[in-house]
Amino acid sequence: MPKEMMQEFMGKVCSISLFNDSFGMVGKIVAVEDNWIKVENKKEVRILNGDMVQSITLMPEKYQNKD
Repeated sequence: MPKEMMQEFMGKVCSISLFNDSFGMVGKIVAVEDNWIKVENKKEVRILNGDMVQSITLMPEKYQNKD
């Protein structure tokens, strides 16, 4: 997935699908560096390889954090 497209989701809570929809997570995209995406949720912080991302879906407004 192109870095420029991933950056459109920075600071937003998204659902990220990986590996043919077998794996994924929901969290806030906090950084995009080269081909890596840093995603935070209440329980963990994960670094994802952008090559493994199948899709990114913006979660509805009620899921967005009110900072």
